Amino acid sequence: MSRAVPINPKLPRNFDNTRNEDRPASHQRWWNRPFIVTETIEQLEAWAAGRTDEYADKFRAETFPAWRANWLKAYPLGTRYEVRCLDGGAWDRSTSWGMFGTLDEAMRCAGAGPLRLFA
Repeated sequence: MSRAVPINPKLPRNFDNTRNEDRPASHQRWWNRPFIVTETIEQLEAWAAGRTDEYADKFRAETFPAWRANWLKAYPLGTRYEVRCLDGGAWDRSTSWGMFGTLDEAMRCAGAGPLRLFA
């Protein structure tokens, strides 16, 4: 029986900032359990609009329009679905198994395992 794939789960504190050998018990249930994290174009736009650093205006005027266009080319529905898993592939965080333009694609990856770009 397969387990459901969590979408945007509430992860334990410091989940993506803890050496694997130092992980507390609260992290153990996430070993080898893929999950999906979503990010939307609206979140990306809000992040860009909220920047206040010295490069913010230049970024919004010169860089962000192309960044936004590339995002929508890769994720036409405006949402990116990233499959992640605490599998030891990174020493201090969960591993990205791939980023997808649809939930169906992400669910297939979660069931099949990480993308292998260079096999």
